[in-house]
Parts: sequence; C-alpha cells; structure tokens
Amino acid sequence: MNILLSNDDGYRAEGIRILEEVLCEYGHEVYVSAPDSQQSGKSHSMTISGRVAVTEYAPRHFHVSGTPADCIIYSHRCSLFPVAFDAVISGINRGYNLSTDIIYSGTCAAARQAAFYGIKAIALSASAKADEALYRAAASFAADHLDSLLASIPGGTFMNINVPGNFDGGYELGGVGGITYSDSIAVRETDGPVRILEIESADLEFHPSASKYRADHEICRSGKAAVSIIETLPALSSAMEDFRAL
Repeated sequence: MNILLSNDDGYRAEGIRILEEVLCEYGHEVYVSAPDSQQSGKSHSMTISGRVAVTEYAPRHFHVSGTPADCIIYSHRCSLFPVAFDAVISGINRGYNLSTDIIYSGTCAAARQAAFYGIKAIALSASAKADEALYRAAASFAADHLDSLLASIPGGTFMNINVPGNFDGGYELGGVGGITYSDSIAVRETDGPVRILEIESADLEFHPSASKYRADHEICRSGKAAVSIIETLPALSSAMEDFRAL
C-alpha cells in the first residue's frame, strides 16, 4: 500500500528512518513529509500566515519548514505526491504520547490531520529510552498487524500506539488515562522588565482511564503496547451529546 510517514522529531530522526526501512521490507511504497526541525509539543498548530518551505531532499521525501500538521496539509492539499495514500503513520516518536499528552503531541496531530481528510492514520511512539532494537520492534509490530490495525480505525478517529521499553510483543486495547504535571519553573536571568523562565523539573501523577479499558500508561508499564482509538473531536462530540439531551 501507499503510506505517508511524518513525525514531530524531524526528518532526520532515527525513528522515522527505521520505520521506513521496515515498511519497505514488507513491500509497501513509502513517502515522507516531515518537519525540517524538532517540533515536539507543538500540538495541532499550523501555519496560517506566512509561507512554508517544502524541500525535496530525496525522491518521494520532503522536509517542511512547519509543524507536523502542516506536513499533512501541504502533502494532501498541494499534491506533492502523485498518489493517493492508503494510510498515514506518524512516528516513531522518541518518548510516549499517551494519556493527557496526546493533547500536546505533534505526533498525534499529524495523524489527526490525516483523519480529518478521511485517511486511516496511526500515531506510533516508543519509550524515551528507545534504541535501534526497540524502534525496529515497534516498526515490525505495526507492519505485522498493519491490515488489521487499519481496519479497526472507525471514521473520525485515529489510532494511537505506544510501545514500552520492556516490550514483550503483545498489545492491549487501552483507554486514555490522565497525567497531572506539577512543574517547577526557575528564573534563569533577569534583564530589566524581562525575565527568562525555564521548566527545570516536573512531578507526574497518573490517573486511570474513565473508559471500560485499562489506561494506556498502565498497559505500557505491564510490557505490552497500548493501542487506543482517539476521536478527532472528542470534546465537540461530548458537547453535542449533552446538547441533544436537553
């Protein structure tokens, strides 16, 4: 199948390189549209004012001077590639994108933007301590199960997969858990009215999923990959249900 890869770690990242290698080994046609620099934590921001530079650095491979969402927008709406995509996979990210962090995640934003266009999409992340072996294990997991994973994604959603450092090869359908951050912010320097601030540490508190499924972070701690279905507009969907109930 024709698969577009993106990420938020940038086009030079090890995760996207290994994911492409593995998918090609499985016989897929792979294309890349990824940011030209680190874009972690940019969520679903996009360039709505100003220009975006799109550079072809290899055949079927572009890097974009914008956000992960931009990478999907310009690839789809401007026809950078001569094919229609069967799937978009965003990743493999260095570090989990689970629970509340899916809100901040540029990795998830690329998958979400693809879902807006009606393209089956997966956000794929691995432990922050990932090495080449774990990236290959995560990529092989996605490639081995790709047909069934894509078939399990309803319209208006994308799939979020997180692979732990102690991955045992198994997976479990998970609900979205919660993470509360207690950030410690330091003043690094002061110059008149200007203060330079920096987050120096953060204490995390994990919360269970409100769904019937075990929380994604709990699944990862057990050694299994957490597979979750994420609505593209969950808050709106919930609000409309409440409105109809009035």
